[in-house]
Amino acid sequence: MTELCFVSADGGSAFMEELLEVVADAVRTAGGKARTATGKYPEAGSDTVFVVVPHEYFVTAPDADFPTPEQCRRTIGFCVEHPGTSTFERNAELLSILGGAVDINTDSTAELRRRGIAVEHFQLGYSPLWDLWGGDLDSPRDLDVTYLGTAERRRSVLLGSYARDLAGLRTRLLTPPHEPMTTARVDFLPGKAKFEHLARSRFLLNLHREQKQTLEWVRTLEAMTNGCVVISETSADVDPLVPGEHLVLARPEALGAVAAALADEPERERHLRSAAYGFVKSLDMTASARRLIDLAASLGSAPAADIAPARALATSLRNPDDALAVDTPSFDARFAGDRSAGGPASARGTALSARIAQRAAGARRVASRRWEPAAASPAGSADVDVLIVRRTGEVDPDDLANDLLTGTVLPRRVLVGEDGVHPWPRPRAYDVLLHDTPLGRGLTRNALLERSTASWLLVLDGGMRASEFLLERLLASSEGADVVHCPVADPVDGLVGALPPEERRLRKLPYLGSGYLVRRSLVDEFGGWNSEVLFEGLEDHLFWRRVASAGRPTALVQQVLLRRLRPDPDSRPMDLDPHRVWAAVGSAL
Repeated sequence: MTELCFVSADGGSAFMEELLEVVADAVRTAGGKARTATGKYPEAGSDTVFVVVPHEYFVTAPDADFPTPEQCRRTIGFCVEHPGTSTFERNAELLSILGGAVDINTDSTAELRRRGIAVEHFQLGYSPLWDLWGGDLDSPRDLDVTYLGTAERRRSVLLGSYARDLAGLRTRLLTPPHEPMTTARVDFLPGKAKFEHLARSRFLLNLHREQKQTLEWVRTLEAMTNGCVVISETSADVDPLVPGEHLVLARPEALGAVAAALADEPERERHLRSAAYGFVKSLDMTASARRLIDLAASLGSAPAADIAPARALATSLRNPDDALAVDTPSFDARFAGDRSAGGPASARGTALSARIAQRAAGARRVASRRWEPAAASPAGSADVDVLIVRRTGEVDPDDLANDLLTGTVLPRRVLVGEDGVHPWPRPRAYDVLLHDTPLGRGLTRNALLERSTASWLLVLDGGMRASEFLLERLLASSEGADVVHCPVADPVDGLVGALPPEERRLRKLPYLGSGYLVRRSLVDEFGGWNSEVLFEGLEDHLFWRRVASAGRPTALVQQVLLRRLRPDPDSRPMDLDPHRVWAAVGSAL
């Protein structure tokens, strides 16, 4: 009997490894012989046929592990990518060296055949390895809405636009970077943890990646198998699923509103959950598994293909060690860390940067500063002071302060620093520090810190708007953490600050900024925020670098509780001389 050996790349995606294990289990159920392996193709007999996900295995595996021409001839490509994505194109090129191929999607099967590539369709279906729910319609679900998908600008902008619709729901958006995810982290749940998460979630939002228009079948089946109702943007290949019966389809801009509406229709939700589970249970993978067994047995003695072009392609696509996802946005609207410092240094930029620094230093020596106390103090019960600094180009903080002072949990005090901005004189519900000329965000924030007395500080920038649940949700996640933060919706970049602090990522990219709740004791330990003019705009990046390097505990609340207008700051040293500024960041820690 032909043996199928499903091979995953060492260091590849845990998602692909899980999928191959599910298919191997289906092969065994169909009476075939199957095993799984990780890394280099294992020693095998003459009756062994290998199965790999081409775009994942060949690009992730080191060059030394690339299979021989004879092994490639006895390999079946297991294809999962849709047309309209770069990974589909990569996959199509690599199939030329393999003995056969199957594809889980009808659209990609058709497109590969159109290109002259022999491929069979593999219909995914129910797997007991996915099912941690069991069909109990009365089981409790403590999460209303979830999302599981790698970050990408289009998806990110859409998720940010759902903030108001989802504000009152219990939401968890898991948006890891588009990098191989091998182990569990706060934004990536592999295997059992993912299925448990789906079994406690009422709704799953589903958005397409890049230009594709077809349904994410694996994610959809995993959700339905665990009773999580799928709300997806319109998809081209939902058959044999019936929209409105097994899942809900809507315009991508409307998914948040649809989820909020369905949350108020428990009977319809229950019907969708039941119908979808019954549908998935009716999808038997046994027939597809038998076709895979037959395909493996049919691989004849045709001559092995020349693998040199495919090997060269895989090598060219291989990411360098410690590569970062290109879709991760900088928190700063202008500055992108290493990405900003990619070109040659400009003598003119260096000179302008030095001039700005000199002018700011002079302004700090002569600038006037004064406090205007609040007309009325909030009757807040939380041991939290809010620190807001408005710089030139940011909108009046009145609306943001009002968001906080009418929220479900009220702060003890709101302190606002108007740094070189001259607000219209009027009574305000917060203390205001006025600088007649810009002195810098770090210096202004430290002055607010001196006036603060609370144990926790909520650190925000001007130009933001807050959900009424912001403080409540941050405080609820603060046990055992020194810093609690959440994604911020940006109209251009989508979700910024949506990842946990990682030292390796922070060394390359200032992806975390304001919008965090921090223990006063930690800020005091750090000596406040950096106030050097050279690092204007990087005060929070330097703060996060210190948090990460010290290994301080943090918590990421995975719901969009803050929005901001697109900031447009005045020219700063880091905009004009990025090489010098970014090089100096490390020495400032």
